[in-house]
Amino acid sequence: MKVEIITHRLYSVLLLLILSLIAENIYSQSEIWVGSWSCAPYAAGSNNIPPAPFLANNTLRQIVRVSIGGNKLRLKFSNKTCSTPVTMNSVNIAAAKIGSSVDAATITTLKFNRSESVTMSAFSTITSDPVDFDLTDGMRLAITIYYGQASSSADMTSHVASRTDSYILAGDHATSADFVGSVITAHWFHINTIDVLTTTNAGCVAVLGNSITDGYGLSGGLQNRWTDIFSHQLLNDTRTEKIGVLNLGIGGTNLTGSNQTTGSSRFNDDILSQTGLRWVVIFYGTNDIAGGASAKTITDAYKSLIDKAHEMNIKVYGATITPFKGHTHYSDANEIVRNTVNEWIRTADNFDAFIDFDKAIRDPNDITKLQAKYSNDWLHPNVAGYELLGKSVSLDLFTDIVNNQTIFANAGVDQVLIDHGNKGSCTIKLNGTGSSVFGGNIESYVWSKDGSQIATGETPTATLTTGTHTITLTVSDKAGNTDYDEVIVNIEEDSGVWLEAECGTVGSLWNIETDDLAAKGKYVTIKAGNNSTSIAPSNSSDLLSYTFDIEKDGTYNLSTRLLCPTANDDSFWIKMDNDAFVMWNGILATTWQWHRFTSGFSLSKGTHTLTIGYREDGAKLDKIWIANSNADLLDEGTPAANCNISTISDTITGDVIINPNPVKNELNITLPDSPAMVSILNSNGNELFKQHVQNTNFTISMANYTQGIYLIKITIKNNSIVKTIVKE
Repeated sequence: MKVEIITHRLYSVLLLLILSLIAENIYSQSEIWVGSWSCAPYAAGSNNIPPAPFLANNTLRQIVRVSIGGNKLRLKFSNKTCSTPVTMNSVNIAAAKIGSSVDAATITTLKFNRSESVTMSAFSTITSDPVDFDLTDGMRLAITIYYGQASSSADMTSHVASRTDSYILAGDHATSADFVGSVITAHWFHINTIDVLTTTNAGCVAVLGNSITDGYGLSGGLQNRWTDIFSHQLLNDTRTEKIGVLNLGIGGTNLTGSNQTTGSSRFNDDILSQTGLRWVVIFYGTNDIAGGASAKTITDAYKSLIDKAHEMNIKVYGATITPFKGHTHYSDANEIVRNTVNEWIRTADNFDAFIDFDKAIRDPNDITKLQAKYSNDWLHPNVAGYELLGKSVSLDLFTDIVNNQTIFANAGVDQVLIDHGNKGSCTIKLNGTGSSVFGGNIESYVWSKDGSQIATGETPTATLTTGTHTITLTVSDKAGNTDYDEVIVNIEEDSGVWLEAECGTVGSLWNIETDDLAAKGKYVTIKAGNNSTSIAPSNSSDLLSYTFDIEKDGTYNLSTRLLCPTANDDSFWIKMDNDAFVMWNGILATTWQWHRFTSGFSLSKGTHTLTIGYREDGAKLDKIWIANSNADLLDEGTPAANCNISTISDTITGDVIINPNPVKNELNITLPDSPAMVSILNSNGNELFKQHVQNTNFTISMANYTQGIYLIKITIKNNSIVKTIVKE
């Protein structure tokens, strides 16, 4: 009897365990990721960078208001506009209290691939590992980042119009409950999206718009944009309490055009890539009208965006353009365009439905104007006007949950790269981080060219030959659904002129300094105390001069590798040949990075002279590139021609064959004669390896060398040659 009881109990326990596992599996399959908060990332511009002490090696606390809550979340961060990496030593989240303070008991550390620190490479994004956190509906959440490397430059990724204060403290204060003594800036930096894990009857609506959606005129962190009011309405209705709201407005932008911040240009990244997206609201067009766009231009843009969303089974609602008589936007002609566009929005079957903001806020006695009690400046609403718009949206539009299991591939932005040293090939980094699947995760990333696979993974590298390549990214989810996207990669021959700053004619007021991170370990900077902010210096002692040759006529760009850490040391005077000096200001760079001069130069074949004068002391100049190219540079580039690495003559008779180049592990060398002395040097000319070889064919292991450009020096019978190699 005792055995039977034990067996029965054991069977019961096993049955309960099995049922528990089944229930857990069913539950896990019934959860999806849904966006709860987002902002549109874009370059800060020189007027909106963080104030001193800046971000590098300091701590930034930022406050956001989420829409729907959940018990598990993940955060996406963006460096998509910046040409230099950003390191986050640590990131945590916490429930925000008043001002900069947080509830210390809720401080939770984020991890990235199980590490507390992460570096976002140039022009990239990163998403944290999922983390348990009690995120309540409408919570004010503090995101605290302790930075390492972080450039406070004009191209740093931000959302300028945060409408709330962020707080900077010098040093590491990631776990501080209060930021007493912090420096305040009214901008967001690097934060992008918050997703929550929730039930399958949830979803989010993303709003594409300009300054009225972005909340122009609001301040104080009250979170009272019309989208915040709309979110509050959704959360308080049992039919829609699982619907998140994402505000992707950017003030001062148009719907149409090719600029990166236009609604049409950013629709894929800012809207369609959002997780758990079921609806889109487009409230855009007033700036287009003020800029002279026709009604057809605007409605054609609407059609294009609607088609893209419908391909993903996403509903699109249009919001009518609100009146602006009394503002500089207004003219009789512009009013005709506005009414024509609004008539199109209201016409059945154009949008899936429309939201009539125009009718809600206009003056019934003069429908070309806002009601005075809701006007800020006769274009933007005031606080009461934003509340009116938010409450005017019918919640009935968001009660029909469509089963949306769409997958979306994003192969990243097109790339233009330089084949340094004209090796015939170049190693590129591919970026599929913008890809997504509704409420889930991408299972596989396959990159192919001309039908053949060249790489797998979210951000792999690949080696391509010089020329233009179309790379296809195919993504798949667990259910086997797939989507693809293409990226164009153009690898140009290195036809530019490379110059080391310290190897030109350096005036006596300039110092040649050393820095291991500078090309060849040296750079130039004007001696402290010398400034010439209003007029270019003229004495030879004030100037840097470089003579170079151009092989063919054309328009050439000037790029320089600089370190200009603050707004008080970020400028030079530039002159080409006998032209007048031109001021080059606002080129902030807290780490060594390339910046392109604001305009090109029309140069004829032959010899030319570049002259650089100081404007502010503290600006550091490392290297110069003059090329008929629009390529962006991320590394030290090709070794410069105006510096001799050593007294080396290219007089070896016969061919020296080196392959593969680029090299990963073993470098094979074939010589025309032996014995020979072989050395490997870094780009600064420092010798890293030296060996006396007796054979004409031999191999050198490169496996333990870091990625970068190296020089190989070969000496045979007192004659030497130097070749460039690239370690992948």
